[in-house]
Amino acid sequence: MFVGMYEHRLDEKGRIVLPSRFRQGLGRDVVASAGMQRCVAIYPQTGWESLLEKLEALPLPRAQLKDFMRVLFATANEIQLDGAGRMLLSPFLREHAALNQELCIIGNGDHVEIWDRERWMRHQEKVLAEDFSAIARELGGL
Repeated sequence: MFVGMYEHRLDEKGRIVLPSRFRQGLGRDVVASAGMQRCVAIYPQTGWESLLEKLEALPLPRAQLKDFMRVLFATANEIQLDGAGRMLLSPFLREHAALNQELCIIGNGDHVEIWDRERWMRHQEKVLAEDFSAIARELGGL
């Protein structure tokens, strides 16, 4: 399970160094794709395959599911981390997530997400202020 948040920088070549804690769970071969709320989602190879199985089982109209999967596959990149744990993000993914130099790399259970730092801080603050308390109450408090 991927948990935690780490601040990193995007280098001039569009590469990032994944935190070692995440590299251990991801392995050397990963799949990067457009994530929800304009982030980059990083999956270990087995996690990507599991996601595809879940998508196939969704009770969505076939055309809607095919359109979603078409875009998901088109934005996905199979990436091999180098010896230093770096990965090169495609220009499309960097643009999709509006990544500047300052990044937050967060664990999200079965995958890792890369966010522009400012966007992540705004999103996190919104969730903490609006949704977190309501959901915690539903769970009986945290």
